Amino acid sequence: MKPLPYKHYFTVKSGRYVWEDTQMFDLTKKMLEGKRGYAIIEEETERVSSNQLAYYFGGIIRQECMRSNCFGGWKEGEIHSYLLTEVSGNIRQVHRPDGSVSIMEMPADFDKIMNNKKDMSEYIQKVIAHLNTELEIYPKPAEHYKYNKFRIEPKTYK
Repeated sequence: MKPLPYKHYFTVKSGRYVWEDTQMFDLTKKMLEGKRGYAIIEEETERVSSNQLAYYFGGIIRQECMRSNCFGGWKEGEIHSYLLTEVSGNIRQVHRPDGSVSIMEMPADFDKIMNNKKDMSEYIQKVIAHLNTELEIYPKPAEHYKYNKFRIEPKTYK
């Protein structure tokens, strides 16, 4: 059975690596003695918090967008796709040989936004600005939606 990989965290000071857990790093070096190995060095980023996701999907999309007349009858995924395309996506024109022009809307990759807490907060700010200026929807601050107040109960007909 292959041993589980261990992440060795470090900081760089004056061009040198300062390892956080030197004993574990030394043990790993001893285990790899005479063997060929590899290392991937990249900056550690904070993952998106559940509060950010709750605010985006619960507060902004479910509470504000789904209750506005602008998105009447839209589903949550459709609103998310629209916002992703409008705020972070690209719009391209395709010129065909017959002279006609078509427009392609390409949404941004949400997984890239989800990998970084800072990118997600910037995306949420852009979404709020877009909703304010283009659609006159004014989401409340994140504190307003705490304790699952954003949950919309489904309508049932009797």
